[in-house]
Amino acid sequence: MERFDRILPGEQLPLLHIAITREDLVRYAGGADDYVRQHWDHPFMIESGFPDVVVHGWLTFAHMCRAVEAWLPPDEARIAGFSVRYRAPTYPGSLSCGGTVVARDRETIMLDLWAKDAVGATTTAAEMKLVPA
Repeated sequence: MERFDRILPGEQLPLLHIAITREDLVRYAGGADDYVRQHWDHPFMIESGFPDVVVHGWLTFAHMCRAVEAWLPPDEARIAGFSVRYRAPTYPGSLSCGGTVVARDRETIMLDLWAKDAVGATTTAAEMKLVPA
């Protein structure tokens, strides 16, 4: 719990930069049993007015969780709660995930998290509560 105790409001999580590919979408669809056309059917999405297929929302949030885990591993903290808001579609390509410690007390750390696309637009935002492991 040593590191958990040293974290202060205002601390920034290190950025996690990833590239989401169509292959990632296929793998995620298989694991999540989520085969909705918006995640794989490019012609359908173009006809629907979108520039590309859309990344699964939970896959985007999973990468946001990876950013948290890389910063504060599970042997030091665990997720006690979260809420996620999908603000705009996330498309395959570059994604950056990060966040800020917004509050803390002896037993909890509150985070504001985000995922941004290649042009820096926030596609997904989340709040997360961490407690000591």
